[in-house]
Amino acid sequence: MPKDGLIIAGGNDRRVIEALAGIEATIELAALAEGFAWSTRSLGIENGCHVGEVLYKGQKVCELRPALPGEHNLINATMALAACRACGVEPQKAADAFATFTGVDRRMMLVGKINGATVVDDYGHHPTEIRATLKALRERYNPKRLICVFQPHQHSRTRFLLDDFANSFAAADETIVPDIYFVRDSETERQRVSADDLVKRISEQGHRAQHLPKFDEIIAHLRTEARGGDLIVTMGAGNVWEIGRDLVG
Repeated sequence: MPKDGLIIAGGNDRRVIEALAGIEATIELAALAEGFAWSTRSLGIENGCHVGEVLYKGQKVCELRPALPGEHNLINATMALAACRACGVEPQKAADAFATFTGVDRRMMLVGKINGATVVDDYGHHPTEIRATLKALRERYNPKRLICVFQPHQHSRTRFLLDDFANSFAAADETIVPDIYFVRDSETERQRVSADDLVKRISEQGHRAQHLPKFDEIIAHLRTEARGGDLIVTMGAGNVWEIGRDLVG
């Protein structure tokens, strides 16, 4: 990064701050808290989405009403607004755009309905993503039940983060885990951890979970179990999205 460059970064993440050490470019930190170059004060939740008042160096810039649910999307919008301002875009124009931007494929993407239940798909495959997404979906839809179909991605990642994954599904009323999606894993690695291991760890946390190895088993289960007011989210970086497509198709 050149000295005359600008870095806009999350101010509440210690690892981000450490990564920025020694950089000579201008750094502007953003957070949902006071004391940063960009601070966004929460104004609560409207229509299932977080809204906030954006301040730059203590002065109000505008209000943000992103069309995407989740507190994390409010801070994402704050940093995007900061980048727009640096490029000469009027902050209010950027804020107006965020209010109509409904996201990209495989990020809390609405798939359809089954038996009155809403089906959503998301690419999340890391514990932090999973927790943030499930929390955001609860806020957005306020479901009677939240059923998460999570396809672990790679045996090695599942093994290294097994305990963290196990603590990621507290916001789900039921977690269904198919077999682990693999591409690069060796046969030895595949023998070291299984979907059953993850289900066992989730259950040990006091949460309902089950291993249904094949997609057709999961689809049959959901067609029987889904009812009005439920929210079903398929989640993972593999081909788990096919479940939602076939479920509503």
